[in-house]
Amino acid sequence: MRTYRIFSGPEEAAAVLAGELQTLSLVEKRSHVVLSGGSTPRLWFALMAQPPFAGAINWQNLHFWWGDERCVAAADVESNYGQAEQLLFRHVPIPAANVHRIRGENEPEAEALRLADEIKDVVPLQQGRPVFDWILLGMGTDGHTASLFPGQTNFDEKRLAVVASHPQTGQKRISLSAPQLASCRRLSFLVLGADKAVRVGEIFSQPDKELPYPAARISSSFGQTEWFLDRPAARLLNDMEP
Repeated sequence: MRTYRIFSGPEEAAAVLAGELQTLSLVEKRSHVVLSGGSTPRLWFALMAQPPFAGAINWQNLHFWWGDERCVAAADVESNYGQAEQLLFRHVPIPAANVHRIRGENEPEAEALRLADEIKDVVPLQQGRPVFDWILLGMGTDGHTASLFPGQTNFDEKRLAVVASHPQTGQKRISLSAPQLASCRRLSFLVLGADKAVRVGEIFSQPDKELPYPAARISSSFGQTEWFLDRPAARLLNDMEP
């Protein structure tokens, strides 16, 4: 079941997410968290790099992965890993071994295979598939998530990771597959801004399988699916039940 929460703005949403990551980090087990790229999580990363969260989160317990990565070097301004490293990881005491980046500088098909092997070696299995504890995703105005685009996504993909091409630029990207993004105990979409409102309205008012949007058709297979929205993104949901 898909639910949503509406926040007054990005700052409130980021603070709630930071608090919930702190709570997860205090559980007495290693937790695997998948991060999104793009501009949406920047505020969240920056908030966790500062007190009180930087010192209150048990970074030893958290392993970080990415839903997708552009095929660029880690130092490139377009790198999803590079953004998180610059805004967050260099400022907190996280062990290097706990950060599992996608190596965007590698040959894409080979890197997708390497990434899949690393996930299978490190992330606990359930029903034969690696299951992440928490996956955080964004959504583009076209309904794409990670690097899974409308009209290009195989929702029955057997592989854990795939190579994708941006439909406008042709840029190569490596992405977790739709089934692997669904393989988690908690799936959270962080969607902000008025330009996402029409797509959000469609997703919450129409059956998933009638929509071409990967963000609409990917839900957690082992737990909850939730959407964190600011008021502009949620403006068409006023008359709907959360």
